[in-house]
Amino acid sequence: MSLLKGTITIHGEPAKSAVVEVLNPSGDVLDQVQVDEGGHYLYHLGSGMWTLRVWDAHGHRGRAEVQLGNEDKVFDLALDEG
Repeated sequence: MSLLKGTITIHGEPAKSAVVEVLNPSGDVLDQVQVDEGGHYLYHLGSGMWTLRVWDAHGHRGRAEVQLGNEDKVFDLALDEG
């Protein structure tokens, strides 16, 4: 298992109300977490390709694919306008 963590931002500031979903290669939602006050999220995942789908209460959205190997990874994401 690898650690995937990062910060979700909007306009350079932490997106305090953001929710991060992690999807497997088949597109199934495996988990959903609320970021902390600093916009940080954290997942423990196996190797492979994962999709992050992110949104906040103000309509901002983000999506990214992340390739994980056997090492921990930091992946930050800036949300787009809704």
